[in-house]
Amino acid sequence: MSNTSIDDGPGKPRSQVAIFLYRAPKENYDALVKINKHSHDFFMKHGVSKFEVYNLNSRDNMMEFVNLAKTISASENEDVWLEIQSYRDAKHVQEFMKSMEGDRSGDKMYQDFMKLITPGSVVTFGDFGKLEDIF
Repeated sequence: MSNTSIDDGPGKPRSQVAIFLYRAPKENYDALVKINKHSHDFFMKHGVSKFEVYNLNSRDNMMEFVNLAKTISASENEDVWLEIQSYRDAKHVQEFMKSMEGDRSGDKMYQDFMKLITPGSVVTFGDFGKLEDIF
């Protein structure tokens, strides 16, 4: 995660989310649910505001919009997963990262997770800051 401090101006910190998108064989569904339960507890222990996990419902395109399953090349035998970690602002992200330093209790969980996603695939990731000026 980025350690840059981003805000909307003087004294206006922006909320942030980290998004993780990956694909995994459907037969790994139950094992991934179990690992994500542990991930939830691990991340909450270290101060993340919210940890959510979603599974893609539909693979159909909508109008001219291409479905994520197609952009990440998910086969019919794979599930598409989305994880969202929420933070108050960039400073909170830094505090969270610092809290996790040296905590090796998540290492096995990470290794097990990497064995469950589709072999040869990657986890797509991005940090996003909320655009308050849209509302």
